[in-house]
Amino acid sequence: MSSILRGRAKIVPHLKTNFETERLGFRSVLMCDFARLSNLGTGGGQPVSLKMLYNALLSLTALMFCLSLFLVHRARVLENDFRKLQGDIILQLNQPCSEGVDGKLAKMLKTSEDIESRVFQEAQSSLKISSRRVKRDPGSSRAPTAFLQLRADTNKRPDIRGNITVISWTVSAQRGNAISQKENRIVVQEDGYYLVFGQVLFESPSIVMGHVVRSRASAEAELLRCLQAMPDRYPANTCYTAGTVQLLQDDELELVIPDRPTALISTDEDSTFFGVIQLN
Repeated sequence: MSSILRGRAKIVPHLKTNFETERLGFRSVLMCDFARLSNLGTGGGQPVSLKMLYNALLSLTALMFCLSLFLVHRARVLENDFRKLQGDIILQLNQPCSEGVDGKLAKMLKTSEDIESRVFQEAQSSLKISSRRVKRDPGSSRAPTAFLQLRADTNKRPDIRGNITVISWTVSAQRGNAISQKENRIVVQEDGYYLVFGQVLFESPSIVMGHVVRSRASAEAELLRCLQAMPDRYPANTCYTAGTVQLLQDDELELVIPDRPTALISTDEDSTFFGVIQLN
């Protein structure tokens, strides 16, 4: 440790000596340059005053400053011109695209308007033709549509057949002789297509309820089926089903509730019903 300190003590005076030597040399150089600048003369050997040299340097500085300002101004002008040119180029590039899109939209709108007007004219012409036909044939002998609708009989309880519940029905509305009632079944008197429908309002809680519309003739077949999940509280859900089927003469249709011998149902006329409509 002491040796290191001694080494540092030797280096410091040496550095001070070098620094003083360099400072004196730099001072002598400055003095020589100043003397040389003072002894400069004109072409005739006359000395130039320091005031003239100062004025020349000041003029040169002012000229350089003005030139810098001019260059900055030109650079800003060129930058503005470049941005304007760039905006014009972008506008020119986007203009055909926008015109093409607008043209397509206009064509689409015109096409849709033409289609709507054409459809409206066709509908008007068809209505006129149909009205003419009605006026032309006022006494056409078209057979009335036959239908039969049954409602639950409130005076009878459902019939239990093993695990099947059969609802007791009574006639609610009927027209024509093509459809009739036989006990709790609907009997078809003519071949053709029929719309069969049925609805039951179930009141049994916490169980899946449903009914089946089946045909009983030479062979038994299920035509329609409906299932409805019942809630635990306030159970009252309707199960409605309907469909178009082809029936033959003497086919018998019935609506039954399978696998629910203790089914609770509503017998209101607007809640539980069963019917068939003949389709001409």
